[in-house]
Amino acid sequence: MELTSGAFLALITAVLVLLTALVLATWNRMPGPRAVRHGGRLGLLLLNQAAAVLVALVWLNNTYAFYENWDDLLGNNGNQVALGPDGGGRPLPASLAGRPGGPRPVLTFGPFTRDVMAATAVGPRSRLRGELYVWLPPQYREPAYRNTAFPVVELLPGQPGSPRTWFGAMAADRTLAGLIAAQRAHPFILVSATMNYTGTKDTGCVDVPHGPRVDTWLSKDVPWLVEHSLRAAHGPRHWAVMGYSAGAYCAVDLTVKHPGVFHAAVSLSGYNAPESPFVVRDPALRAANSPLLRLRRMAVQPDIALLMAGSLQDGRTVADARALLAQLSLPAHGTTLTVARGGHNTSVWQAMLPTALEWLTRNTAGPVPVTGGPAAPPPLHARPLRKEVHAAPAPGQVTTAPPPAAAPRRH
Repeated sequence: MELTSGAFLALITAVLVLLTALVLATWNRMPGPRAVRHGGRLGLLLLNQAAAVLVALVWLNNTYAFYENWDDLLGNNGNQVALGPDGGGRPLPASLAGRPGGPRPVLTFGPFTRDVMAATAVGPRSRLRGELYVWLPPQYREPAYRNTAFPVVELLPGQPGSPRTWFGAMAADRTLAGLIAAQRAHPFILVSATMNYTGTKDTGCVDVPHGPRVDTWLSKDVPWLVEHSLRAAHGPRHWAVMGYSAGAYCAVDLTVKHPGVFHAAVSLSGYNAPESPFVVRDPALRAANSPLLRLRRMAVQPDIALLMAGSLQDGRTVADARALLAQLSLPAHGTTLTVARGGHNTSVWQAMLPTALEWLTRNTAGPVPVTGGPAAPPPLHARPLRKEVHAAPAPGQVTTAPPPAAAPRRH
């Protein structure tokens, strides 16, 4: 039974109800001496409270997507599929893997779900071992696109969190498939990679001194592995990065630091300054990984585009978004979105996804022909973003609005 399934939550809720009924039914019927009766009652109460806490934890996990399944919870994330082209994973057909006439793909992908593939890789520069989950747009398999390379969106989870959440609770693949069918978004390749390498401690997506080189893994190794295994377009105009919560901060920070890799970033309920314990204790590292401070100090800012999204009920996410965008020397390269209702959870981020993917379509290049191949079909064109709305919106509607004062809330 899956950790995030409704059936598991229903099961433990039923156990809680039964334990509560058992406490009420046996409270005055407990046999034995007085000490035994008191001990039995105390044991039942503790068992009942433990069940209540378990129900609350499972509900919170389902809401905030801390852990997508039992492997994530237990830390058993390294055995999804075999590593490399000689491993035991199911290889892609030749028409799907790599570029026509190119070298043998670096990775062998195996099935994760019906539409999502997975591979385990070791970064050639970072030497980190991590999982990559990949969704290919329907056009990738169509004959008309057999000589076409596709733009890529790298997806980052929160902390704690799993890359699988993007294809589970976040449903990014299903959302993008619907937008592509409606010709509102490019046929992007979606890639979500392991980001958390230090248990419950947030790395801030940096190269931790004497620790995991997470920045190198996400900004150099993952793009290299994807481009050498799939028909993924090369160059920053074809690459974007999107994250939620801690992953949102990482998406912006990586784009500001690596404009030669990523041109566009989407922050879903992120923040401006690093919160990682590995970063905040080192002033130099903290300054180097504060996107707001970096933009403020740059004589010439990089050619990047930022979409900052937040919720009016989620601390300072909207205020932080507007503060960062205010530092851009080209304001046209930044957009702020807010959600009228909602806190810090996957339901809010799912509501932001369609607009974010449409925005990425306008701020990244579309599919391109592989060198030597025929021209790719014309790129798709998204509808324009919704203009600023001043009237009271419906719950969950994406709009722009001034932020209220609120205490910070992080995930």
